[in-house]
Amino acid sequence: MKNTSYAGSRSVVNGIFCAVLLVLAAFCLSCETGSDPDYTLPLAGPRSIQVTARNESLVLQWSKIAPAQGIIPDYEVYFGTAADPGSAAKWGDVESNASNLVSSTITELVNHQTYYVWVKAVYTGLGRSDFSPITYGIPIPPPATPGALTVTAGEGMLEVTWAKVEDAFTYEVYHQADGSGDTPPDETAETMLTVPEAGAVIHGLSNGTNYRVWVRARNTAGESPAYSTSAGAPAAANAVPASPPASLTVTPGDGKLTLTWDQVSGVPAYKLYYGTSDDFSGATEFGQTIPAGAPTVSADLTGLANNTLYYVWVKSSNSKGVSASPSQSASGEPLAKDPINFSNLQFTLGLASAEYVFAQDLQSSVFFPEGRPNTDRLTRVQETSLGNLFTDGAAWYIRKKYPSENIDFVFLNGGYIDNALTAGTVTVGGISSIVQPDSRKDKFMLLTLTGAELKQFFNDTEGKKSYTEPGDVSGVVHTGRGGPHNTGFFGVVSKELRYTLRYYKPPTLDQYPVGISYDDAEPYYHGFIDTESGLTINGQAIDNGKSYRICTTDYLASGEYFVLLSTAGKDKRVIDTPFWHGVAEYIYDQGIVTPKLDGRIKVEGGVPLPAPWVPGSLIKP
Repeated sequence: MKNTSYAGSRSVVNGIFCAVLLVLAAFCLSCETGSDPDYTLPLAGPRSIQVTARNESLVLQWSKIAPAQGIIPDYEVYFGTAADPGSAAKWGDVESNASNLVSSTITELVNHQTYYVWVKAVYTGLGRSDFSPITYGIPIPPPATPGALTVTAGEGMLEVTWAKVEDAFTYEVYHQADGSGDTPPDETAETMLTVPEAGAVIHGLSNGTNYRVWVRARNTAGESPAYSTSAGAPAAANAVPASPPASLTVTPGDGKLTLTWDQVSGVPAYKLYYGTSDDFSGATEFGQTIPAGAPTVSADLTGLANNTLYYVWVKSSNSKGVSASPSQSASGEPLAKDPINFSNLQFTLGLASAEYVFAQDLQSSVFFPEGRPNTDRLTRVQETSLGNLFTDGAAWYIRKKYPSENIDFVFLNGGYIDNALTAGTVTVGGISSIVQPDSRKDKFMLLTLTGAELKQFFNDTEGKKSYTEPGDVSGVVHTGRGGPHNTGFFGVVSKELRYTLRYYKPPTLDQYPVGISYDDAEPYYHGFIDTESGLTINGQAIDNGKSYRICTTDYLASGEYFVLLSTAGKDKRVIDTPFWHGVAEYIYDQGIVTPKLDGRIKVEGGVPLPAPWVPGSLIKP
């Protein structure tokens, strides 16, 4: 017979013994740590910090951390010139706020000095998180005005070069027929090119027409104090180009060779040739004509066999023909690359030739009388080079891996992108940190909409309430003015899709000197797209009866904000690959990526934005 009395007594004794141990443990922990809250269980801290360079300062931004045991954390910011958080100095404390992003600016720094930064989350009464992963920034001054422009006329083109400007990340190049003045008028903003090097070729011009050209340097600290200006008139070709290109170099890729050569002054285009022997007489002409660029031209020779030695040549070209002689030959052997190791955050994908700017301080407006801080990100406002990189990269990946899907364009939300891509080496960890943490598992989703449904998607009246004008994309506000207006769902599209987003011209500051109320601001939070004439795919208007294949993420296609993708989307296919992995594959294939804007999303009206924004003339009735 079991002795239940003993068993019960043992249970009581064990319970008392355990209680005593817990009290002693708590007493010992208190004795060991005193009042230092760092000796608590691990607490969550920021996973990635975005650092934006400013003049003698660095702006830090990170996603707000969720509460622990009901405690909303504040933050501590640390910085130093050594990559060791143990030697870092504390910059200050930052209180949490209502925004999803927290920001702090470290000032009184030395330009061109590298500073390492960390952030800790502080939970009152609970303790602190560990340091965030290391990141760094280099303060810089705004760039100087570019030097004198050299403009060379070619057939239907102008080649523009200037001296490289220290600290310039990119250059903005504008043109206007018969233009004048020291600054480009607002209506020429749509003709802007952004280039990372000190040179550009403006194509598609009318021969015999004089064009005014403006160039301005820009970085994250600001823009040059003035434009550099010049003029030129393209001329029709009257002879075949005399000179072939020089300095031809070859970089091997997977099934391709990337060719680079010096621009031949005044030449508008080039033809490529290739073969397996160093004999031009047996060379094959590559089917595509390559447009000129400045100061160098780059092109991919694709469709080649790996592990085969190819010789390549380039000829100058215009409407009269190609140069009599080719360039000197160069050679290379396409090679398949090792697969990307996505588990290795230091795995090198390639190189960014310049910084892909993520955030920028904006001018004052009736919505932000003191100016708009860079906590309102540009990917939620307008076309950006970052958005173009992600959507064009995703389009490349799907077309390469799943060509039978025949996608028409990629649609993404701006909030998916949550950080800058700095110039230099691009790693797996670097691309991962650009993606909003909660979105890193979002997969590719392919679906089909009719043209009529696509117009409804881009011209929805549901979000307009009492307003009779066309509405926001699927009812999602596209203002980018901050606040509770779902700005993270600003549309980001690949290069095939183009549209103009128009906003009401806002009141002036003297009408609302201390800020406009929510009710008064409501009409200005909505953008309008003319889907009949202002929305095109590959330059063609949308056909109501045609089916269009769209690439997006499974999260967006589930109906989160974009309900129509869920309810009307047909032939859905989930691809079991994180969306950002496809972008990483694109960068890995390209080797070098360069920031670019091409006017796929034009913004008119609303708050002042960086170019190519224009003030617009739409007045609220």
